[in-house]
Amino acid sequence: MESTYLYLGLITIAIIIGMIVVGTKVSKLKANTFFIGVFGTVVGLLVGSLAYLPLSKLPGIYGTWVPVIFYVLMVVGFIWVFLSRRPVIEQTFETISKVVNTIISLRPQLQSTTKTKERDVLVDTSVLIDGRISDIAETGFIPGRLVVPKFILAELQNIADSDDDLRRVKGRRGLDSLEILKKDHRLKVEPTPDFLVGSKDPVDEKLVAMAKDRKALVITNDFNLNKVAKVEGVSVLNINELSQALRPVLIPGEEMELKIVQKGKEKDQGVAYLPDGTMIVVEKGDKLVGKKVRVEIKRVLQTAAGKMFFATLKNE
Repeated sequence: MESTYLYLGLITIAIIIGMIVVGTKVSKLKANTFFIGVFGTVVGLLVGSLAYLPLSKLPGIYGTWVPVIFYVLMVVGFIWVFLSRRPVIEQTFETISKVVNTIISLRPQLQSTTKTKERDVLVDTSVLIDGRISDIAETGFIPGRLVVPKFILAELQNIADSDDDLRRVKGRRGLDSLEILKKDHRLKVEPTPDFLVGSKDPVDEKLVAMAKDRKALVITNDFNLNKVAKVEGVSVLNINELSQALRPVLIPGEEMELKIVQKGKEKDQGVAYLPDGTMIVVEKGDKLVGKKVRVEIKRVLQTAAGKMFFATLKNE
């Protein structure tokens, strides 16, 4: 117990001496100098504490006074060393401060960079009318946040209010797709950008201009918009191209069962379709409309609309 009191007394004495050394002219000291002195005092106390136990075991009076003297020497010594090296210490602190400030200043930029990884995807009217976008969004393959500009919404509403029955049905289907995307896929309807307000440019040109301004993607299945956007340097997600790429690969000699749904353009031809819409022309299938037949793929023809397969009746 006595050793504990002695230990506390030594610390108190060392602190008082340190404060006397540092604080003789505290009012005239700069803040940096004062804190360097306090830091030196703390380091001196820590070093003195490490040496206290072995020094206190010295015989006789040495075990009492040597720790005290050592404490004082450590506090005074470290204060003197730190203050004599003040420029170096201040420079070190300034460097650390600059590094910390740089990290703090870069943090918003790093956050914004992380956010920009999720690029906006501007939705074209044709995609909403098509309706497949909701299924594609469900798979998670769309790389960003879906955005519908107000001028696209206005065009869709005009189509839905058309006097033409077919256009009206298409417009309403587009509005239904929009509702599904807003509910389940975080689609956002945004105001027309200021630089496009009052513009009399066609909707497609507005969409491309907005995509360029925001460095956004455009999702469409409009052939002309696809071409214009690519010329303008805007990345395009084309649903029709995606559909073509996902069609099954059929090779000559492969057999399957299909239903002939209509006559072909040429004599004796029947036409069947795979579930994904791929057309298969069946030779001598014109008299089998409405029937299921087994066919064998004979050849493949690449067209602008995609691949067309020709088959013959297997049971003939």
